[in-house]
Amino acid sequence: MKVNHIKQLFVALFLLLSAGTATAAQWKLAKTNLNAAGSKDTLTLKVSDNSFSFSSFQVDFTLSEGILLDGTPILGELANDHALTWSKQSDGSFRCVVYSAGNKDMKAPEGPVLRIPVVLAASFEGGKFTAKNGLLSNKASNGQSVKDLSGATLTAYKERAHLVVNVSGQEQVVNPAIAAGLSYTTIPEDKTLTVAYFKDDSCKIAATDNDRKEEGILYVKLSYAGDTDYAEFEEVYVMSLTSKIAIDASKITKPQTTGIKEGQLLSTSLLSGGSVKDEDGYTIAGTFVWTNGNAVMPAGKQSCSVTFYPDNSSYYNTAEVSVEVEVTPTYLVTATGTTGGTVNVLGKTEDDVYVKGQEISLVALSLPNYKFESWSVTGASETLPANDSIFVKADNNKTYTANFSPIMRAVTINHVGNGSLSVTAEGAKVASGAFLRQGTILQIVATPDVNSQLESLTINKKPLEGNKVTLTADLEVNAAFKPKEGALVSIDKDVANGSILLYKEDGSLIAYGSSVPVGTKLRAVALPDAGYSLDGSVTLSGVTGPTNDLWTVTGDVTAKAAFGAKKYMVKASAVSSNPTQTASGTITLEPSGEQPYGTEVRIASAEGQNGARLLTILANGKEISQNDVLTVTGDLTVTAVFDPRVNIEKTYILWPYQEYYYSGVSRNFVPFASQTYAGFSFEVLYKNTKGEKTAKAIDADNYTVLLHREEDGLYNEFKGEYKDGLVIHKSKVSVTEAPTNGGNPKTRPAEVDITSTTTNGVTKYVIEPNSDAAKKNYEGTVYYHSTKDPVNLSFGESILRAGGEPVSPMGYVRVTNGGMPYDATDGKVSIPAGITVTLEAVPAEGAKFSHWSDIESNPVDAKKNPREYVVAEGSTGVTPEFVGKDKLEFKLAQTSSVYNGAAQLVSVTGTGNEACQITFFFDEACTQPAVLKNVDKYYVRVYRSADAKYKEYTEVFPYAIEQAEPAITKWPDASDILLGHTLAESILQGGNPGIVAGTFAWSKPETAPTATGQQEVTFTPTDPNYKPVSSKIEVKVVSATFLDPVTPPVDPVDPENPDKPDQPDTPTGIESIEEGMSLYTANQSIFVNMPQQVALKVVDVSGIVLYEGSILGKAEIPVGHAGVYFVRCEAFGDSFVRKVVVR
Repeated sequence: MKVNHIKQLFVALFLLLSAGTATAAQWKLAKTNLNAAGSKDTLTLKVSDNSFSFSSFQVDFTLSEGILLDGTPILGELANDHALTWSKQSDGSFRCVVYSAGNKDMKAPEGPVLRIPVVLAASFEGGKFTAKNGLLSNKASNGQSVKDLSGATLTAYKERAHLVVNVSGQEQVVNPAIAAGLSYTTIPEDKTLTVAYFKDDSCKIAATDNDRKEEGILYVKLSYAGDTDYAEFEEVYVMSLTSKIAIDASKITKPQTTGIKEGQLLSTSLLSGGSVKDEDGYTIAGTFVWTNGNAVMPAGKQSCSVTFYPDNSSYYNTAEVSVEVEVTPTYLVTATGTTGGTVNVLGKTEDDVYVKGQEISLVALSLPNYKFESWSVTGASETLPANDSIFVKADNNKTYTANFSPIMRAVTINHVGNGSLSVTAEGAKVASGAFLRQGTILQIVATPDVNSQLESLTINKKPLEGNKVTLTADLEVNAAFKPKEGALVSIDKDVANGSILLYKEDGSLIAYGSSVPVGTKLRAVALPDAGYSLDGSVTLSGVTGPTNDLWTVTGDVTAKAAFGAKKYMVKASAVSSNPTQTASGTITLEPSGEQPYGTEVRIASAEGQNGARLLTILANGKEISQNDVLTVTGDLTVTAVFDPRVNIEKTYILWPYQEYYYSGVSRNFVPFASQTYAGFSFEVLYKNTKGEKTAKAIDADNYTVLLHREEDGLYNEFKGEYKDGLVIHKSKVSVTEAPTNGGNPKTRPAEVDITSTTTNGVTKYVIEPNSDAAKKNYEGTVYYHSTKDPVNLSFGESILRAGGEPVSPMGYVRVTNGGMPYDATDGKVSIPAGITVTLEAVPAEGAKFSHWSDIESNPVDAKKNPREYVVAEGSTGVTPEFVGKDKLEFKLAQTSSVYNGAAQLVSVTGTGNEACQITFFFDEACTQPAVLKNVDKYYVRVYRSADAKYKEYTEVFPYAIEQAEPAITKWPDASDILLGHTLAESILQGGNPGIVAGTFAWSKPETAPTATGQQEVTFTPTDPNYKPVSSKIEVKVVSATFLDPVTPPVDPVDPENPDKPDQPDTPTGIESIEEGMSLYTANQSIFVNMPQQVALKVVDVSGIVLYEGSILGKAEIPVGHAGVYFVRCEAFGDSFVRKVVVR
């Protein structure tokens, strides 16, 4: 927060004096329905119902808990070259005062006057906004008050939740006495749905109770109108009424589920294990599938429906069973910083939603000249440590705020003698004892009275060079004046935006307000402020010359100069968050192009294209809002970073191909997206071979599966076509009852044609479907009836064990005749001779069929499954042999990558990898789902469900994303500094770090360069996905004599005796002091050779004594850095001074 107290006091007093009677003018908010909790928004304050033209105004506004100020209030569209000051008051409200230095009216009496950027806490649901003490004033100091806005109600957008509906009875045995019904339960439990039964899939022909007592297919529409908390619901289910065998629920061993997090699709929970037995204890082969895998799950231990689809779907009905799945609660946890810093969130998710108990690391990063103070939290009651780095846990919707404050420095001002000492900051006078923010630039001017001169002007006991200093520590300014002794040296009072430095011939600085003897030779040097350059040259009065850049003083000297604003390039850049993609958006600035220093720049527009969302806006690396007003202080590049919508890769949509036999049931097709897209839901349609589309695929056909997903803020619309993605094979007609008294067998379906022939006591019935519906979904079958004696056969269990271990049987044999099964008694099946039966080897879990035991005598049929087997007299049967399924092994192709702004994809190597389901987590237990994007350590779960050949596979691998190095488009420029000043005095201007937010700063701001040269600047990203980078830029050092850049040290060389560097008897580039004496420089040292003893003193240009002592013979005097120095020698009452340049 930056407040000019003098201006604010003046304007507030002016507004108070100008206040008149109240009118209809009132404050209004442009909108009260805000964005979702945890996001940013802007409150726009308007003046309405007002006809009074005004040039300034004041307002106090208050934000309720959960609405956090995000930066600085911004002037609205009515502003017309106005300025704004603001401060936080003791009651927690914020006072804003807007004024015009030129006393200009606002553009209109009504409209937006103030924009207040805010962050909504994660726990925010609603609150109040008040605006009071409103005053408007016009050019003539007439004014009026504005009616208070006392408690405008603000609400956060909240998306309604979705019901979870579990259904059962989609396939059931028909009961002629009772109308069938579809059962349902809901999550939450207290919701009643409307149930309607129809005969057609378009739900136009209602089904009667009698329809629900007959075999056939009906359509059931479940619907809910919605309420305040839950969205409307409507879904159509298929209910198939059959005469097939119902599976006994008590014979079902429920599958196991994996936990998921709140908000994920139910299908994200993996189903494993589970089994179904028939009444004789044999396994019924089949698959468990979530009945409604697309349900978005709420938190808690939820009971959800799983459907068992038997492989022998022409004999058994499907069955539903309820299983529990643990859905871990999630919480929205956000972090923000007050003015003066930012917060890095390590382990950050894309949506700031975390699983209960998940640990998050928060790191407070102070901007230059600010310090971290404390943490606070909204939405929870916690005692937080004072460290700038803390760990927090997700246990509530909450927002952490890092509180920063400016580093304040005390300024003490003293002077003695006849004169005045002025210290100003940003045009305002600074009083002794004031505390100012570190980094403030102070202008210090000592002005002697008539017939007085400046004796000394020091800052922290060191002579002041120039007239400006950057506040980096507590500062003591002292000035002493004495009677005038010579020609007074002063700087014209109108000199602005730069400094004039006057030096004596020997390079020593002449302080403003001091005097020099007439005849003194001086040199003038101009030092522009950052953003300015010298217009023309320095003008001096009271001098003659110049000769060799030296002026001769003839009287009181006054220096004048004009400094003009430099022009800098202002441009906008639109880029993609993914460096490999082109930008999908535009940004325009007003104005742009070359603009003078200090010009205000606004963002005219920033819009995404093709669905890309505006991710952030950076001004030379600083994150800003679209409403911010920017000031040109160097080359300015405003970069809009757009997050383009991503194409969903078809490669990562798993299980797009399914096949099974017709059963009159519409089996939910749930495609599963892997990798980044895990948990996505898709709209599924089916296109039959006639080109007709349907949402429920029931009839046998080869369907093209049509997957569709609407575009959203992150992903483009997805349309995928999978030819033959679903194949429903025709089932065979099944015999349900053997023929009696010479009649025909009974079948399912009943609409069949039967022809029979009898040979040797064996009747063969050829059964073919005869109705259109039956022909569509069934193929014919053959049934045999024999009057011969039965043969006891054994089709036993496999004797081959997995790994040779004595484990439970690896499978069994299903024996059928025309689809009608035979039962075994004591392991024997009794079948009349002459009948041809169908044998199907059914492997147990973890096993697969290998061959039949007659492999040597019947190698062709022995490999078939199912196969036909002719029962002859004396037959003993054949047995299947099973082997254990193969075990697969997979590895990650790479275990780490470098952050690139895009979600990472992981490649898996190994046989069958195309069917692997890959998901990402923060924890090894796989309870905290993650998107593989930001820098962190992750875990990759690779899962492949069991199939006919391979065992189920699941393994967790570690993976890491490492920090990237930001690509700096342009490093900043540095303003000139005086010799002896530190880099902290040099202002970094411009600089463009591309798409990365962060700050440029001197790596070693305490360094005092001795000559123009390269100095190191470090860019520190505020995005933890990037590492800091450094580079060197040139800094121009200004002194009485411009020095060359520092050159590498060299060994001392005697020009007359170059082969004797250890005997330097003559100077190198420095005149001889006197016969027998020599003086030269090398390696940042002064070398002297004195044939007689002298008192020697070395002084730098600022008057600091570096060496003082008695010398006889050779001596080396290190000075530490390049520069101009003065050597004074005294012996036998004589003395002399020589200037030397150390390079």
